[in-house]
Amino acid sequence: MYCTKCGRENEEGVKFCSHCGSMMEAPSLQSGPPDVPEQPEVFAQPETAEQPEVSVQPEASEQPEVSVQPEASVQPEVTEQPAPEQPKATEQPKAPEQPWMTSQPNVVEQSWMGGQTVGAATVQMPNVAQINVPPVQMPQVAQTNLSPVQMGQMPPTQGQAPMQSGQMPPMAGSMQGGQMPQVGQPPVQNGQMPMQGQAPMQGGQIPQMGQMPMQGGQVPPMNGQRPSMPYSAVPPANPAQKKGNGAAKAIVGIIIALLVVGAGAVAFLFVNKNSQEKKLQNQLEVAADYMADGSYEEAVAAYLEILEKNPESSEAIDGLTDTYIKWAERYAKDENYEEAISILQGADDHAKSKTIKKKISEYEEVLAAREYEEELAAMNQQGFTDADLVFRQGSHELTVELNHALIVRSSGSYYTAYADASYDYDESGEYETNKGLKLGDSLEDYLKLYEVEQGYSAWELYSGDNNEYTSFAAYEGQLPSDMYTSYNNVWLDIGFSKENGEWRALTDMEIKETWFCDAPLYDYEEVVILAVNFDRWGEVIGLSLEHFSYDESWVEWQNWDDGSSSFDYTGNKEEFTDEDLYFTNGTDWVEISLNHSFIVYSNGSQILSYADADYATSDDLYVTYRGLEIGMQLEDYRELYSVEPGYAVWELFRGENNEYTSFAEYTGQSPADMYDGTYNNAWLDIGFCKENGEWRAMYDYEVRDTWFCDADLDDYEEVVVFAVNLDQWGEVRGLSLEHFSYDDGWVEWQGWAN
Repeated sequence: MYCTKCGRENEEGVKFCSHCGSMMEAPSLQSGPPDVPEQPEVFAQPETAEQPEVSVQPEASEQPEVSVQPEASVQPEVTEQPAPEQPKATEQPKAPEQPWMTSQPNVVEQSWMGGQTVGAATVQMPNVAQINVPPVQMPQVAQTNLSPVQMGQMPPTQGQAPMQSGQMPPMAGSMQGGQMPQVGQPPVQNGQMPMQGQAPMQGGQIPQMGQMPMQGGQVPPMNGQRPSMPYSAVPPANPAQKKGNGAAKAIVGIIIALLVVGAGAVAFLFVNKNSQEKKLQNQLEVAADYMADGSYEEAVAAYLEILEKNPESSEAIDGLTDTYIKWAERYAKDENYEEAISILQGADDHAKSKTIKKKISEYEEVLAAREYEEELAAMNQQGFTDADLVFRQGSHELTVELNHALIVRSSGSYYTAYADASYDYDESGEYETNKGLKLGDSLEDYLKLYEVEQGYSAWELYSGDNNEYTSFAAYEGQLPSDMYTSYNNVWLDIGFSKENGEWRALTDMEIKETWFCDAPLYDYEEVVILAVNFDRWGEVIGLSLEHFSYDESWVEWQNWDDGSSSFDYTGNKEEFTDEDLYFTNGTDWVEISLNHSFIVYSNGSQILSYADADYATSDDLYVTYRGLEIGMQLEDYRELYSVEPGYAVWELFRGENNEYTSFAEYTGQSPADMYDGTYNNAWLDIGFCKENGEWRAMYDYEVRDTWFCDADLDDYEEVVVFAVNLDQWGEVRGLSLEHFSYDDGWVEWQGWAN
């Protein structure tokens, strides 16, 4: 007969194709049991070596019931296996052909647990764990004339003896010497047959007659062939699927575990962070208490301990810096500046270096001034005494009393009382000082007799048609001829103040401030200013000694200081308003907010922030709110902003890179006068300050003092300095507006000022 699948010829009556293994077409069912020919004599099995005793398998009834596993995919087709070559033996009579499906076949089910089910009984594989599952309910089929299956036994095929109690006889033509060959494997030795996919039996155990170790998921080969198992074998549940489910569950478990661990870690970190912050706060409080109690060494140690573990703690850095400052101030109050400087110089690197250096600079300046004052007093053999208030003319003496002044000219002498402005005039009174300085002496005589030194002497300069404008400049060793390049009249002043009955020399700044009434009135009680007038060749042409109480009467006497006596100008014609903080470019505009500056040059504009030195640039050329722009002339500037002497000041630059800055009084000079070879760059500045919400014009010296940070920081709250850069022909080539708070931030920004 031919196979319906591969088309090859097979022997009549075979159930499976010997070529492809496919099931042959089933014969028609018979109405009755087939004739069973007489069974031929069964040859005896050859004797074998004595087999070791094998433990008896438990009967089927003793096995736990196992439920049928879910049906899996159909077994793949079994490729054609060559029939193993059988050893020659006495030919067995051919068993009569069994009709197909005439009786219920013994269904062999493969359990995914590794066992096989034969019929309703289950044969357990050795050493395989069992799982309780519901038993399989098998349909009952009427038995044919074949021998019934007894207790899980398989009926013998024709020509074989019935099976004995749980034994399986060898298949016809399949076993030799108690061995059963496996398909595609070497013959089984010594009657052993290893489990497929498992190690052979331990101890060399040999199956007993009729017994066959079960192979996982296989059916014993029939007639030397391995048939496929359609409709009969239930493959194990898909292990990959179960493994996948297990893996998914494992992954979910891992994720949950990680989440739990992560949550615990976060909670731990949160608790730990709170604990560290609380500990840090406690340490900061301890250090602050030390500082408040004046235990500065302990406070420094406490802050350093904090910074060792928390180097970025701003509170600890600030506290450490404040501790060093207060520690130094303790000694500075006793004028022990050397020790104060020593403490600050030994400050730890964690402290703010800028603040520390600034404080050191302040103490060094005070110390230098004191040392220089002491040095000057030592150089001045007698210093200034009450005797220096006496002037002589031959045998006649004149003592300059308090709140009086004496002026000596070649035309005569004037003795004036501040109280009533009365004076005595003496045409022949060419007086000389107690130390012998007189008219006709030279600058060198003055410098020698009074030990005139830089820092303790100032130029008093006059300009205008009637010398109505007065200003001061530091004495730096200049000759009178140097000063006459810009001024009409020059005096060189020294000053002294009486403290606890002793006279001390005034610095050049103190001379200016007392003369202009800029210093607080409670700073000085009794002041003397000795001024010597020189011509351009350095000859003494005048002497003056002012002896006054620095109080309200002096301020009243110096009433020209408020601008009402000498100047009609009281500020900007339209005053300065918030609108003057705006610059425009067509419809675009920019406001110069507080602590910013705006500079316009011919190649563009730039706005700058003092806080972080951040700036933005633009190619556009902006103009002021009042219309002043690049390319205009000095006359335009004067007209638009009412630039007048006393309220305007020259800001002058020199050096290869314009690194040196100084101020000079504006007396109506043209820019050409300023570009005389001394200066490279000239700006003409005006200034305004806000008081009680209103802007007022600043005097020229106020502009200078705020720019150089010489004024007291509490004198001004909000300042604007408007500067115009002019070339030597008077053309406007730059505009600048500085809008700043006059406070520590400005002083720090203007660090070069000190």
